[in-house]
Amino acid sequence: MNLDKIYRLSDKVASRKIVDEVILVPLRDSVAEMDSLYSLNEVGARIHSLVDGKRSVRDIIAVIVEEFDVSSDQAKNDVSDFLEQLLSVKGIEECPA
Repeated sequence: MNLDKIYRLSDKVASRKIVDEVILVPLRDSVAEMDSLYSLNEVGARIHSLVDGKRSVRDIIAVIVEEFDVSSDQAKNDVSDFLEQLLSVKGIEECPA
């Protein structure tokens, strides 16, 4: 994954925080696909919150390293894998250069 890319949240997936859990709900034609809910763990929820259309992947990795007890290499792998998963369900989209 290109660490200089910037992503933003997609309007094709709604996110809701319920108590201490963040749930992603894919939308299709303004209707929620309830059979495809995604529950995010603490790190996933934090990565999701950092995808704001301003931060690069590199910036997100730096925040994860700072806030969680994880090495740079592990954070790079985890953030990249998670963003790839969000891309695959259309939860995020690349910002134009």
